[in-house]
Order: sequence, then structure tokens, then C-alpha cells
Amino acid sequence: MNSFPNRKDLEKIVERYLSGTANADEVRFVEEYYNFLGENNQDANPAEEVKEFEEANFKAIQTKIASTKKSKIKPLFKYISVAALLAIVFGGFYYFQVQSTSSIVNVAQTLKKNLDILPGTNKAILTLADGSIVILDENTSSDISDQDGIKISKEKDGQLVYTIVNNKLLNADKNIAYNTISTPKGGQYQVILPDGTKVWLNAASSLKYPEAFVGKQRLVLLTGEAYFEVAKNKSMPFRVQSQNQNVEVLGTHFNINSYLDDNTVKTTLLEGSVQVSNLKFSKILKPGEQAISGIGEQSSIKIANDVDTDDETAWKNGLFQFNDSELKVILNQLERWYDIKIDYSDVPAKRYNGMVPRKSKLSEVLKMLEKTGNIKFELEEGRKLKVLSEK
Repeated sequence: MNSFPNRKDLEKIVERYLSGTANADEVRFVEEYYNFLGENNQDANPAEEVKEFEEANFKAIQTKIASTKKSKIKPLFKYISVAALLAIVFGGFYYFQVQSTSSIVNVAQTLKKNLDILPGTNKAILTLADGSIVILDENTSSDISDQDGIKISKEKDGQLVYTIVNNKLLNADKNIAYNTISTPKGGQYQVILPDGTKVWLNAASSLKYPEAFVGKQRLVLLTGEAYFEVAKNKSMPFRVQSQNQNVEVLGTHFNINSYLDDNTVKTTLLEGSVQVSNLKFSKILKPGEQAISGIGEQSSIKIANDVDTDDETAWKNGLFQFNDSELKVILNQLERWYDIKIDYSDVPAKRYNGMVPRKSKLSEVLKMLEKTGNIKFELEEGRKLKVLSEK
């Protein structure tokens, strides 16, 4: 089985194409995407890009494609280089492989109108300690609350920020007031906690946290999935509770996937060190490792080494990224991000490798899945998606 290519792999694909040593799938990848650029040049900015492109590579690609007599070429830019082509590829091209076919396909083509559903956006619900509710979206005013020495504001980029403006009003003896930020299906949000810790919430997730951290620890409660960049404070460890699991850190970067409808909790460490514990076991993670713990009281904690952290945190960077992932796992993510209901009764046992931007319409993702395997989708009223396997 082929693995998902990184940037260096893609550079080699283009280099092999220019040298004539690329295989059939790689040739198709370069030529189809080059044609896609030519047909969609209205979205480009040649004035800025031309300065970086090299005339030799452009002519080489143009000459090689023209010599095959397969396509009519519509040049996008006067000059193009391998690096420039790959930069554009990472900006919007969808590269996917299904285990059974290992094919490379271009899905930038006419899509079924009845499958067009827009992707999720930055939106959430903030519940304050007094029970009042604030809808967080593009229309929310910047000043949300300013009381008890704590200011809550929404920045222009959409993130929620807590700022302590009067430390004298904060002490360990006062009652801790908790807030909760919740994202619906089709939503995501970022919050900067009072200690400076940054948290990215994925769709259908919630985080409960104090308006200010006092005492001997910084404790938050998570449901769903979140990525944490914890501010360092050796005297006050940061703890995340989620489904019978505790994660303790001093300052580090990690991702926790703890959806209630999953059978496991996955904690992936990118930087630093964390201790993952449940009611019976405890493990220390190193960067690149993932703890997989069951949700039962007697469940063990398994450690996966050399995990592709890019796969686990792709959602935070605006991507769906899969590495030998089951179709059901992919559909679970689509269900949360596009706020749809999926009928799982006829989901085949296929596995995929690939990447697609989360800003894509649902139709684009479904078309990609259809092209890489014998499978069809049907969207019914009420945003219900049915999987139709082809025999």
C-alpha cells in the first residue's frame, strides 16, 4: 500500500515527470492539475507569482504535455517552477488514494448541485458563570464581558480572549466561576484562556474552564476534540479531564480526541511531555507518541509510537488528512463538520490515504470519494446522506 506523500514526495513526482521517469498515475497527476490551473486562472494573481517562476520548467511541462496530444493547454502563467506548482497544489488540489486502486485523481470538475453543502465556520456558544449565553459568530461584538477583574473579548480573527485586568480581585478563597464554550456540528472556535493557553475546538466539542486560574492547578474539562498549546507554569500544572481520562502538563502542545460516540480517547503529543492517566493506569508520552485509552473503568492505555502528528492535527490547520483511514472514520468527520446525518448501514470496508481542504464544499469531498472507489452517495432531504456501494 502506498503512503500519503509529503511535500518532498510531491517535488519528486514533478521532477520524475520532467525527466520522463514518472509512472502513469504521476503523469496524470501533473497533467490534469496543470490543465485545471489553465481553466481556473481567474483565481490567480500572475503579477505576484511571475517573479518567482522559472521559464525553463514552464516550457518543459508545456512541451511534454503538448507532445502527448492528450490535452489542449491553457497556460496560467508565463513562467512556472516546480516549487511554484507545488505551492499551488498545497493551496487547493485534492490528492487521494484508496487502498484498492492507488489512483491519483483530479476532482476539480463539475459537481452535482444537489450535493452542495457549505463547510463549517467559526461559530460557538459561550455560557457564562451566571447562565447567560453569548452566540459567537461574525456578528458578535468585540466586548463581551468586563467584570470581577476579568475581560472577555472577541478578536477580529474570531478567537475568544480572556484578560485579567485586576489581579487584586483574584484570590484562592473566592468561588471559582466557570465558563463553557461549545461548538455545534459545522462549527469550530479558538479561545485564549486567562493564563495564555491557546485552545482550538473542533466541531461538536465543548470546553469548561474557570474565568481565572487560582490555587495549585489549572483544570479544564473537554468533550470532543481540541488542540492545546499550554502556557508554561511549573507551579501550577495544567490538567485536562475527558471521559475517565486525565492529562497533566506543565507546558506543551498536544491534541485530544474524546468524542462521546467513539470507543477510545486519543491523546497525541507534538511537543514537551504529558502524563495520561485513567482510573487504573498511567503513561508518560514523548513527542510523536499517542495514548489510546478505552472509556471503561478497567480500560488499559496503549501507546502508539511514531504517529503522524500532521494527520492528528490536520483539522486545526484547515485540512482533512487521512493515512490508511477507514471510510467510517472519514464519514464521522464529515458528519460533524458539514452538520449532516449519515446512514452507516451500507458503508464498505474501504481505507483511504489523502488530503482535502476543510473549506471545500461537501460535494467536492464526496466526488473525490466516489472517484477513488466503487461508491456513490445520495443526499436526501433533511441533510441526510446515504452511502451506496457499487457491486
